[in-house]
This record gives sequence, C-alpha cells and structure tokens, in this order.
Amino acid sequence: MPNQRPQSSSRRELLHLVRRLSAAAEHLRQQEIVAPLLPGGRIRTRIEGLVYEFKVRTSFAGWGRFRPCNEEEAELIGEALPWQRGAYLELLPALRMILLWPVSGPRATQVGLWLALPFNSSDAQQRFGFPYEPLPVLLCDPFNGAEAFERIIARVDGHTLWFDSADPRADPTHAAWLRETSSAPEGEQEHFPAGLTASERRALLLWDLHRLEEETLGAGSLVTRPDADPNSETRQRMRGGRLASPAGQQLPEHLAQLPSRRAQLEWLRQERQRLELTERLRHALAKAGAVLHSYTLLPASSGSTTEILVEWSEEGQSYRYRSVIDPELTVVSSGICLRGRDRDFDLTSIVSVMRESPWSEEEIAE
Repeated sequence: MPNQRPQSSSRRELLHLVRRLSAAAEHLRQQEIVAPLLPGGRIRTRIEGLVYEFKVRTSFAGWGRFRPCNEEEAELIGEALPWQRGAYLELLPALRMILLWPVSGPRATQVGLWLALPFNSSDAQQRFGFPYEPLPVLLCDPFNGAEAFERIIARVDGHTLWFDSADPRADPTHAAWLRETSSAPEGEQEHFPAGLTASERRALLLWDLHRLEEETLGAGSLVTRPDADPNSETRQRMRGGRLASPAGQQLPEHLAQLPSRRAQLEWLRQERQRLELTERLRHALAKAGAVLHSYTLLPASSGSTTEILVEWSEEGQSYRYRSVIDPELTVVSSGICLRGRDRDFDLTSIVSVMRESPWSEEEIAE
C-alpha cells in the first residue's frame, strides 16, 4: 500500500499532461499564424511554450496567414496584412543596409532575393557577425521601397535577412544620385556629392563591377556546360569576405574612401581589360576540353605586356601545364620540345599536342 500513493500521483500528472496536450492541439487548430514562407519551406510558431513546425499544403512565397490543419500541416488563408507583417518584423533586430541589385533566376525572383551591403560595417560585424560584403535579403518588395541603392531596414532572423522597409532616416537624394550615376556613360560623373558615405561609394563600385562582369560573361565568350548553375559563378566570386572578380582580383578597400570617382573609373577600366583577357583564355582552353587555373602577365622593359604565362590542365585531370603565349594567344613556349614550331600553335591547339605527346601525366609522374 505505501507504493500506491506515488503511483497514483504519477498517473494524475500523466493524465494532466495528456489533457493539456489535447487542449493545446485543439487550441492550435484555432490559431491564425502570420509568417514568411519560401517555396518548399516551412513555418514555425510557439504556442504555450511548445514549438510547432508546419508544412504548408499550398505553394506560396511571401508573407502569409496560415491555419494549422493538424500538428504537422497548415493551410494558407491569404496574404498577411501590412500591419500584421509589420508586427512580426518589429520583434526582430534591425540592420540598415544599401540595396544593390536583384539576383537573377526564376526562384530568386519568386522569393524577392536582392543583394545588399551593410550600411555600417562595424555594427553588422559586432552585433550579428556579418562580413562587410553583399548579403542576400529575402522578400524585397518594389512597392514598399525595394530599389537599387535605396537604404533599407532589414530584419535579422538568425542568418536570414528579411526586407522590412525603406530607411526613413536616409537622404533620398543619395540613392537618386547613385541610380543616375550608375546608368550614365562612364566618366560623366567624376566627383561624389557632399555627404555621400563610404558605404554608398562602395555600393556604387560594387554595382559597376557587377555590371562589368555581366557584360563580360554575357558577351558569349564564356563556354559553360548546358547543365551549369548560372548562380555558381556568382557564389565562386564571393570569397574571403569580399566580392572577387572572375580573374580572382579582390575589390580594393581604399577605392571607397577616395573623394573622387576618377580612381574608381580607372580601376574599372583595368578590371575590364583583365576580365576580357580571362574570358578569352577560358574560352580558348574550354574549346579543347581544358580548364584555366591562373595566368601571369609578363611585361617588357617598356611596361607593355608581351607574354602571358598560362597555367592550365585537361578537364578532370590534376596535372597542370604551363604555356607561354603572346597577347594574340599564339604559343611562344609550350614547355616541351616542338623543334622550334611552338608558334605554329595557339592556346587551343596546344592542348591536343600536349594530350598526344609522349610526355603524358603518367610518364611525368614517374
């Protein structure tokens, strides 16, 4: 008999827990949940201390109102009202940012994905650990202030950034000047207006570099596989906390600090030449099934480039070759004995020569 009291107490506690969970489940089905949703994603909510995660039956992207069907699924009621969206976002910490450009692609467009630069790099780093680089912001709404170079308020949800609104503290003339300058002919605006911050200057330089890369990569000179991910090239250029060009050139920090835009334009001119050469080399090698790894310009005593040392490999192979070519991509030195006929080949044809030569990768390794 002495053991019956603890067992009876445990049973009552268990029954109480069952009734509580049953009541919570019934209460759950009566709730209306406001949350952002991305394609293929889930919504989460906390009710009476319990966290629930729901799969939404309807395909939807944006801010929505949902009602749970059970403890695992929810249905879409409709789009969230502006005040409901605002109430949700006010619960999250704010981060001021400068919108740069929308990410291309059907899925990116569906989720309103833009890249944005933290307005205050120290604040972004100290509070959230974000680097001073373009970061993805989701559900950007053009009807609510999402526009190139606009200063915005983003809300930080872990590692996710949600678009909130345009920053009411921003000077609207800055964004207008940046948009006008970014679409003007190169060199038309050589001086920055008074009050333009280093972050806004950096945003303009990032825009210029992005446009330069789009022009170069979209010129048809880059050979890619039909199944290649168009966004992988962008991801590969986002490394080391900085936006890097396809040639591996890091964005110089000091350019955003200079009072004149002339230095930026000169750097962009050099970057354009570098990008064009990089794509020419990639294209020439890709036609023969080879991959570019790096190249080095070998200047003459006059300062002009007379030769280029190219490091490349056959696709899928680890061994790397080094060939010296001239600016017209004619081989100067192949690295093997061709009995003085090196200049009979260009960068594309030398790949086949190397592939068929007796000095194969296996023999060199031995």
